[in-house]
Amino acid sequence: MIELGERIVIAGGIEPRSRALTGVQLLPNGDLLVGYRDGSDHLATDDGAVMTIRSTDGGRTWQEPRPVVAIPGWDCAGGRSMVQTPDGGLLMYVFQARRSHDPEVHVRPIKSFDNGHTWGPMGPELSIFSGWTEPNTSGQMQVLSDGRWMIPVYGADSTSSITNPTGAALDGSASYSIVAFSGDQGETWDEHAIVANDPAINFHELSVIRLDDERFLAVIRTQDPPFTSYQSYSADEGRSWSAPEPLPFAGQTPFLIGLPSGAIMCAYRDRDPDRPGVSASITHDAGTIWEFAGQLYKGTDWNCGYPGLVTLPSGDIFCVYYSCYDSAGNSEVHGLSLRETG
Repeated sequence: MIELGERIVIAGGIEPRSRALTGVQLLPNGDLLVGYRDGSDHLATDDGAVMTIRSTDGGRTWQEPRPVVAIPGWDCAGGRSMVQTPDGGLLMYVFQARRSHDPEVHVRPIKSFDNGHTWGPMGPELSIFSGWTEPNTSGQMQVLSDGRWMIPVYGADSTSSITNPTGAALDGSASYSIVAFSGDQGETWDEHAIVANDPAINFHELSVIRLDDERFLAVIRTQDPPFTSYQSYSADEGRSWSAPEPLPFAGQTPFLIGLPSGAIMCAYRDRDPDRPGVSASITHDAGTIWEFAGQLYKGTDWNCGYPGLVTLPSGDIFCVYYSCYDSAGNSEVHGLSLRETG
């Protein structure tokens, strides 16, 4: 069972703002670093900026937010793609989009080697798909047995789904999910393997975790009603993946984390129409059976979530997510402590 602890507002304010697309990292020095998008609305106006906010006391108090990337005339996000790398740095993929006129998208990496206090310049564009590419490098960097890095990525081979993701499958340009491999510490991602691809289904973000038996498990978001989640396995270091199988929950923006007991929890935006918000399901047998573990956040509609989770030194789990928008158009970044019991 999962016991909910204290819930706090990490980033909020009186002025209505879109604070969304969250991610969190527990840094080597003990700081918690949260990234998110701050904009005037939810992905309608091209003015989003990448922000970070820091806690030095385990999430009890938070410093003032700091801008990382803001480009006039563009919508930028990237907090949820923040990940630590084996060389001691932080890697973040900045998603730079212009949706209002002539849709255009670019994804470029930035790096930090001082625990996120400063970030270097943008690196070369990541363009794996011929239409648009979006990494989902939240959580931990997966390092393979041969030393290569592996990251989850999704995208499409058509630009039509930039503005109409659910309709893209109708014209044969459905988005699909892959993992990409780098042998040069993330400088290039020249190889990839398809995890989930079906011309009738738009597969989006996937979260990947290594199991105790050394296989990888992926849980994959779908973008079409009824928003069923799928899972897939790899037994050969990500080179090939089993056919995706539907799961008993409708969860978008999935995040997988191992619990102290050895169970695996998946937190997600719950698309069950009777249960909007952020929920969690748990498996005790590496994905054979999933059990609903409860709601982490009760929302008013579907537009919330992107949970990110880290394990604290105490063994508790710290979860971040963004809240639903209120009537004034305001959303917040929340933090929630979780504990496995029983």
